[in-house]
Amino acid sequence: MSFRRTASGLSNLYLFFRVDAVVYLEGGRSLCRDDVDNGIYTDATHDIRFWQTVFGIYRPGKLFKFCSIGSKETVNSIAQDIVDGAIANVIVAMDRDFDHINDKLLISDNVIYTHGYSWENDAWNETSLREAFCALSGACKTKIQIESDIIGKYYKECAFYLKGSIRMDAVLSQHGYSFFDRDSYMRYVKIECNGQPMVHREQIKNSMLNVRQKIGKPIVRKAPFLTSPLVDCFGHLFAEYAYRILVFLLEKIRNNPKIPKDYATSMIVEKFGQLLANGLLPDLNQHYDSEFSHVMP
Repeated sequence: MSFRRTASGLSNLYLFFRVDAVVYLEGGRSLCRDDVDNGIYTDATHDIRFWQTVFGIYRPGKLFKFCSIGSKETVNSIAQDIVDGAIANVIVAMDRDFDHINDKLLISDNVIYTHGYSWENDAWNETSLREAFCALSGACKTKIQIESDIIGKYYKECAFYLKGSIRMDAVLSQHGYSFFDRDSYMRYVKIECNGQPMVHREQIKNSMLNVRQKIGKPIVRKAPFLTSPLVDCFGHLFAEYAYRILVFLLEKIRNNPKIPKDYATSMIVEKFGQLLANGLLPDLNQHYDSEFSHVMP
């Protein structure tokens, strides 16, 4: 399909798929721009599951082809083409990361971002987790006070113990560094003897020392900003914390078998979509109302 190698080819790709627009996303195998221009993509990822749900709410009745291309850099290159007016009939939907504090947000029609650091932060919110627990355990929603208290307490503890490291992560992002080990993020989750997860505070301290030794000089923020721990936490890490508390509740409180993370994620996205469609996630509803107000078609 040589027509895909040109800007006009990308603009006309929606005709090939017989959809209203092609949506490029992160997730899946990381591809370079040449790969994408040659028609390579992944068509089954968690990112697609999430964005397909959101588009179904905000653009019902429209048909989209969702293509995961992995690399944020490659997704950004397509978004920049949209900003420059080089391509049409293409939408880019991506994680916000720390782009908002690093002056990297691309403001244009058909370029949209998550509300939080990533789609995981949006989907694995406290209300979605509670709804998913009820669905997976078969528990009556009026009889889950113990579980609701545990969930609420856990999210508050995560916010409290991660607040400093997430702020440091944001500051470091302004200098091209990272606080968290993004390849081994599970090391920041500690599982107690009773199976309950918690923030691994010793590992947080170790990372703080490692960062100081690696950089070897004071790091200050380049511009003022505010962070919210549960919104701005590294997405994979945030999802891991939330998944572990869900597993704990199902196994230790309800004596249910452990569920695979893929299945749990699918359930979380489903519940997130239901809550979003019913206007029960005010901050997220406001954000996506705004984002889709400039999305065509």
